[in-house]
Amino acid sequence: MENTQAGQQEHMLSHERWELILRGMDAAPWDWDLRTGEVYFSPNWWNMIGYAPGELPATSRLIASLCHPEDASLIDQTFTSALQGTGNIWQIECHLRHKQGFYVPIALRAYIQRDAQGRALRLSGTNTNLTERKRVEAKLQDSEARYRALVEWSPIGIGIHQSGLVVFANPAAVSILGAANEAELIGLPINDLVDPRYRSMVAERITHSLTSGKPLPVQVEKFIRRDGRSIDVEIQACPVTHRGEPAIQVNFVDVTEREKTEATLRESEARFRALTELSSDWYWEQDENFRFTVLGGKVHNSTGLTMDQHLGKARWEIPCLNLTEADWEAHRKILNARESFRDLEIRRPDTATGVHWASVSGSPMYDAHGNFRGYHGIGRDISLQKQAGDEIHRLAFYDALTGLPNRRLLLEQLKRALHTNARHHMHGALLFIDLDNFKTLNDTLGHDVGDLLLQQVAQRLTACVRESDTVARLGGDEFVLVLEDLETETHAAALQADSVGKKILVTLNQPYDLDGREHHSSPSMGITLFDAHSSSVDDLLKQADLAMYQAKAAGRNTLRFFDPSMQTELESWVAMEFDLRDGLQGGEELVLYFQPTVGATGKVTGAEALVRWQQPLRGLVMPESFIALAESTGLIVPLGRWVMGMACQQLATWALLPNTENLSLAVNVSARELREPGFVPDVLKLLEQWNVRPNLLRIELTESVLADRADDIIGKMKELKAHGVGFSLDDFGTGYSSLSYLKQLPLDLLKIDRSFVRDVLNDPNDAAIARTIVALGTTLGLNVVAEGVETLAQRDFLASIGCYAYQGFLFGNPVPIEEFSQFLTPHTSSAHQLED
Repeated sequence: MENTQAGQQEHMLSHERWELILRGMDAAPWDWDLRTGEVYFSPNWWNMIGYAPGELPATSRLIASLCHPEDASLIDQTFTSALQGTGNIWQIECHLRHKQGFYVPIALRAYIQRDAQGRALRLSGTNTNLTERKRVEAKLQDSEARYRALVEWSPIGIGIHQSGLVVFANPAAVSILGAANEAELIGLPINDLVDPRYRSMVAERITHSLTSGKPLPVQVEKFIRRDGRSIDVEIQACPVTHRGEPAIQVNFVDVTEREKTEATLRESEARFRALTELSSDWYWEQDENFRFTVLGGKVHNSTGLTMDQHLGKARWEIPCLNLTEADWEAHRKILNARESFRDLEIRRPDTATGVHWASVSGSPMYDAHGNFRGYHGIGRDISLQKQAGDEIHRLAFYDALTGLPNRRLLLEQLKRALHTNARHHMHGALLFIDLDNFKTLNDTLGHDVGDLLLQQVAQRLTACVRESDTVARLGGDEFVLVLEDLETETHAAALQADSVGKKILVTLNQPYDLDGREHHSSPSMGITLFDAHSSSVDDLLKQADLAMYQAKAAGRNTLRFFDPSMQTELESWVAMEFDLRDGLQGGEELVLYFQPTVGATGKVTGAEALVRWQQPLRGLVMPESFIALAESTGLIVPLGRWVMGMACQQLATWALLPNTENLSLAVNVSARELREPGFVPDVLKLLEQWNVRPNLLRIELTESVLADRADDIIGKMKELKAHGVGFSLDDFGTGYSSLSYLKQLPLDLLKIDRSFVRDVLNDPNDAAIARTIVALGTTLGLNVVAEGVETLAQRDFLASIGCYAYQGFLFGNPVPIEEFSQFLTPHTSSAHQLED
């Protein structure tokens, strides 16, 4: 008896010792005797699910009753299999319902005691709480997801190679190396991707990095794409561990185009080089309240703000110079709707450089259960792009020599003045000034001295008027002034304009010091008044111009107001309008001329269709004599429809001959035509009617089409582009297209205006603008054609800066289709070569 009691006490002590040990291990023991059905659950077991021992019946079905419904069938299956099998271990992960209603992740493991015949007699096991392990696993998954997002989103190629073989490549690396997918790169020797001339050097640097454990500095190397083409890549490499083994991670970007462009623009100002430089990107994350939690990359260099100035703050809580509260409210609506956003431009103040421009894009983040976790995305420094845009604006709207507004800006200012004065019932005045005998000065003393005179005249004119008035240079020795807010009564306004005009006459008659030479110059001036009843900007300029010529006829060095008798000349426009309407009735008086476009080898690749008017009494009328009239009267719409129809008919004819079947044809289209509701359907109908390949038709637009209803015009362009029709921007550089608009246009080609080509060999400004347009076209993936090429020297210079397509008298004048067809005959060669 004593031995039995001693044995029981020893058993209880042993049980308590194991209970304490298991509690320290965060394990909860339990026992089930299959023979008697007796079940034991330890206190730690009950505590793990929030119950006191015995609070629930300790039966063999207790675990099944507490398990999550999704786990029940799996527990039954594995338990039955374990009992019927021959093994001694049954283990499974499941979820048991806590007293408070939530489910606790549990690892269940039991030992199965069997008799000599293999029948299960008893199960002894433990439950382990997996809550902490699951939390760590989730955190690890989040970290891995963030890293994957950074790698997948990055425009930088990221590759890992191990023992000389590629073992990983992100999408950017696949794209840069020209592979079809990652699988095409995996397993390749790293040497296959390096230019043979640099293999030994690269191998030496990689070996040094592996042995030293130090990253390699940024350097430009030569890589070989899968198509065999050599590209320049900027790489940075560092040693990493990949699947437990030493490896090298290489980050790289394709800088081939940047290297080419920088080589040709090295002597230019930094504003032009900025168009091709790679911008700095950085990664960011925000929490559910849109406050920054993670910032990577060069955020300080790109925004001028430190990490502390970002973390814990929402984007709108950081100083901003360009977005209003209304703008931020619109942005918050996007965020609250959990929508992605792209290219949000933010202007931040910076004590060192003044301001920074950044463009940010982002998308919402969700956890594994679909719960919103915040936003993450990429930021980019666009300060240099903005600076380049400002510089293009200056070149487009201001005269390079005098700094005064140019013709384009003058027209906008004059149009605005017409509306403003009409609204306030005030008069305004337009003064047209031409310097007397300026050509003689240029011919005798040279253009440099003439430029000095023009600069001093600009300064004197500016000093003669108010800040609210406009002084502009049209070109040459022609200046125009716009006086606003004059008296409401016509006579009084005329007296004010006359007073300013006479003040200008006196001021411009004072001697000039031109590089040590005293020079006297006088102006001839024409003045016209405008009010709410004035017609158009063009009419006002014509009136002032006519008045100026009347002043010259009166002996120069004087001024004249526009005389209504000059209306006779304006009435000639009315007569021409009547004739043009008559000529458009049947179209017999209209004819298309064709001017060839040639490539770098001199091969004719296409043509531009140019309309001429063969009027019975007027003879052959050139477009510059009637296009402006057609646009102002609305006749440009039927005229343009006729030109488009004839162009499609000609393309259909060319398609029948092998030597012309691939020729493209460009057709000029005005903003007025594009605004017509039926423009797109009409073009598509003509293409279908004549069975023309859409990619052979190219519509040429001028920058002025963006001056009004730009979104509508861009939409129509994209609709036609979707059908294959091409687009080019004509006379590029004479107006102004902001980069934000330019990148939206579905263009194929930019055309350098003839005004820049004409003096490209002598005028540094024209040369700089030509280089900029070519660089911009290259950056945007557009072809570039130079207009007005008249000499081989001009052609050679354009080729040297990367322009390989030309149009001009050097290659062929605009001619009727009969002469153009002869130009393409075998006798003159369909691939017409220009002889150097």
